[in-house]
Amino acid sequence: MADLFDPHVIGRVKGLSVRSLRLVESFMAGMHKARLRGISTEFAQHRAYVMGDDTRHLDWKVFAKTDRFYVKEYEAETAMQVRFLLDTSPSMFFRSPEAAMSKFEYAATIVASLAYLLMDQNDAFGLVLFDEKVRSIFPTRGSGSHFRALVDGMSHCLRTVPQGKTDVGGALLTIAPQIRHRGLVFVISDFIADLERLSLGLGQMSYLGQDVVLLHVEDPVERDFFFTGQTLFLGVEQEGKLLCEPRDLRNAYLAERQRHLGSIRALCLRFGYQLEDMPTDARLDAVLSGLLTLRQARRRR
Repeated sequence: MADLFDPHVIGRVKGLSVRSLRLVESFMAGMHKARLRGISTEFAQHRAYVMGDDTRHLDWKVFAKTDRFYVKEYEAETAMQVRFLLDTSPSMFFRSPEAAMSKFEYAATIVASLAYLLMDQNDAFGLVLFDEKVRSIFPTRGSGSHFRALVDGMSHCLRTVPQGKTDVGGALLTIAPQIRHRGLVFVISDFIADLERLSLGLGQMSYLGQDVVLLHVEDPVERDFFFTGQTLFLGVEQEGKLLCEPRDLRNAYLAERQRHLGSIRALCLRFGYQLEDMPTDARLDAVLSGLLTLRQARRRR
């Protein structure tokens, strides 16, 4: 059976909607049903067992102490609002020969899959598409039609020519005043962006009490820089071009990459946020599990 969590396998499935649904089906099939059940409920109290109660809710620890049957009662939690801010700038559409998908395709697949899982758990989710400006805003809702609208919005980006530069901070500053309720915000980008603007945006989110997780999307060649032979590098966001021997550039590039990511992590630490790496060669089940764990941890705060 094909391993749909392998980016090279799922990347061959055409259409973002079909790809995300097949991924979700495989993901949910691989999880124990009990792990999914009750993810949107929390324990409220015990009460005495009566005939007809679901025996799965019996508390056997209490029975061992009291020799009486008690069941656990649960109450539904308030639906959590989750927003995705997805970078659509030209650099996000870079794909090396070694990669199964572009950075945008990989990120959009994760967003669509996670949105479907959130919908299944009765959580509200929204989407913001941005480059140097905010291009589209989908409010937080939890319906099937809303899910399809999000997928259509991301699919449209794959059919159009990307424009502008990356301005994550600008997107945060634009969106922050429009968020009326506290929730969880995932910012998905390669973060080739101005850090001063990013600091201002994160500061505004922190002031408004929003919980933010930064997801750093990266192609394997950007991470490892394993180019050989004389190479012409082209800046995809108007940075110009450079013809050089990669071996002469590799150490300096990797050091600058490390410095840049270190600065972003320092910003996250200042505001109590997280930066998570999301390379496009990472297995998608591991990424989905990690993001769901983050979401559940935030819910219990």
